[in-house]
Amino acid sequence: MVSPRERKPTSSLPLRTPPSQRKAKPLHLQSGDAIAVKTVILLVKVTFALLLCGSSYLAGSFLGHQSMDSTSIHGEITSVGRLIHGESLLPKSDLGNAMAMDCEKAEKELIESEVEKELEKIRTQESQQITKGKDETSSSHTRRFPQKTMNNFAYGIARTKKDDLNKLFEFGNPMDAGQGAGKEDAIIIYQTSKALPSTNERLAHSAEYDDGKGIPLTDPKTATENCDAMNVIFTANPGNTRQCTAIISNFESYHIQRWMRVDTLKTTPVEPDLPLAHVSRGYASRGKSNFYAPPYEGKRSPVRKHWGMLQTFFQHADSVLDDLRPILKRVARDNTVVVLTCNHGQSSLLINFVCSSRRRGFDLGNILVFPTDIETKDLAEGLGLTTYYDAKNMGPLPSGEARRYGDANFKAMMYAKVLCVLYPLILGYDVLFQDVDLVWLKDPLPFFHDESSKNFDFDVLFQNDGSDTVRYAPYDANSGFYYVRANKRSVYLFTSLLYHSDLIVTWDSHQQVLIQLLAEHSSLFGLNVKVFDRDTDMFPGGFHYHRKKEFMKSFIKRETESYVFHMSWTENKDNKLLFLRQLGEWYVTDKCVGKTARDILDGRSSSEPTPLVQPCCAMEPIFSCHYRDKPSKLPCKNSDSIDKYGKSFW
Repeated sequence: MVSPRERKPTSSLPLRTPPSQRKAKPLHLQSGDAIAVKTVILLVKVTFALLLCGSSYLAGSFLGHQSMDSTSIHGEITSVGRLIHGESLLPKSDLGNAMAMDCEKAEKELIESEVEKELEKIRTQESQQITKGKDETSSSHTRRFPQKTMNNFAYGIARTKKDDLNKLFEFGNPMDAGQGAGKEDAIIIYQTSKALPSTNERLAHSAEYDDGKGIPLTDPKTATENCDAMNVIFTANPGNTRQCTAIISNFESYHIQRWMRVDTLKTTPVEPDLPLAHVSRGYASRGKSNFYAPPYEGKRSPVRKHWGMLQTFFQHADSVLDDLRPILKRVARDNTVVVLTCNHGQSSLLINFVCSSRRRGFDLGNILVFPTDIETKDLAEGLGLTTYYDAKNMGPLPSGEARRYGDANFKAMMYAKVLCVLYPLILGYDVLFQDVDLVWLKDPLPFFHDESSKNFDFDVLFQNDGSDTVRYAPYDANSGFYYVRANKRSVYLFTSLLYHSDLIVTWDSHQQVLIQLLAEHSSLFGLNVKVFDRDTDMFPGGFHYHRKKEFMKSFIKRETESYVFHMSWTENKDNKLLFLRQLGEWYVTDKCVGKTARDILDGRSSSEPTPLVQPCCAMEPIFSCHYRDKPSKLPCKNSDSIDKYGKSFW
């Protein structure tokens, strides 16, 4: 992984080295202190010069009047220098010369010795004062966190650019660009002194002490160079409330507790007069809880219904896997199979995917369709696709189209989306799953198979849904287009999704349940999850279609590097069809829309391998205008708007 280019820290503050790391240095005094010391030194020099030289003169005069034969009385005479240093005595015959030569040298040495003693006293006093206050201050700087009460979990703090940090570590969460958004910096809290950066002493000092210039900023590599472990917390302010974040030193937790001023019994919006109460992490500030336990009681209990479906799955799992082994061996390429599931109500979208792909020259031999009814099985095979009809598990599912997101037919079909991915994973095959309301612009498989890409290290990779709501936090993954690498982590993820299918019915969403399991399995098992940023142009969808006007203009002109287009964020099949026609991505003739294979062939049987391609697939995209306020390949200014106050796209 390529690390971002290192930058020099912006802090230019002088570093004060901790006392324990200082080497003894000469004391550098300034102003009045320096003058006072110089005066003392001068007085000492004069005084000792007078004493030493005066003493030497008197001693020489006195001894000079004595007989040289008086050694028996006085013994050997000591020179001044040797008295200072404790050296041996001089012979009295050399006394005169020694006194004269030693006076000047002794004067200098004694003065230096005495002055050094005084300076050492000053150093000792200064060191004691610093040591006494080192718990809270370094020179005039105060510690950022009180050492006595926070030393074990908050020792220092630094900043680094959010975008750079994500590039270095590739966390996998979708990231909105931080630059210029008021959230471009990330905070790193050091929980021990040993975790502080060591290659930049000024940075380490500024991270620990408040130097008056704010929290220091550095590059992410330097900021984390001594972090043996790093907890990563992603946070925002859903609902733009007066939110606070409490970090408590305690037994380690990898979950967030959420408290809000609401009445949980009445499910109220935030009310400032209420006390803070513990709520679900999916509780929205407007007063709706997105996550709640499925009811056990009642004839329509999703729990009891789910038990019955699981019982059917367990009874037939082995036989289904035995059926699939030879099929997957034949279909898979590079150990990967492209998986779709569909009922007859959505079959027109399946036909469009096949026709548009064929017109662009894509080989569809590695696609496996899991139809939920015989009509869709016949249509898919008539278009040349391989199918597997799991009659026991999918046969009871409805064949009608979903009229809206989350209705009964929609929720029922979500069970098929769970099984069709789980089966190949159990057998060891990677899976590219996609909804049928999607077209390929480039073959997406080489993108996921690129071993030189940083994306190759992820277990699961998802298109971004684009809806940044609490319901889809923390990943905002779109469950209509994703790639899964077969391993024990991914197999257990989708096994868990099967076990939690009662939540799909309760929450009206396969996507919502899958995202919460992604978060839990990432934390618990180390599942490597990647959700692409919604502003990237590789895998656009409904968010771009409805919200990104300039992007869609570039997309229509084929100026983007898009692999697919997913017509998500659309209420029902009818609108999807109209939007795709207007976008210039519809290839199905009217003869085949909503029809069975038998209807299309007028009841005739055919020995051709792809009898439905010719009557169903148009040679060129079928274009028509429907809504002037939605993206269109050509201007549709004379059409009505579908959105209130909608303005013309062109």
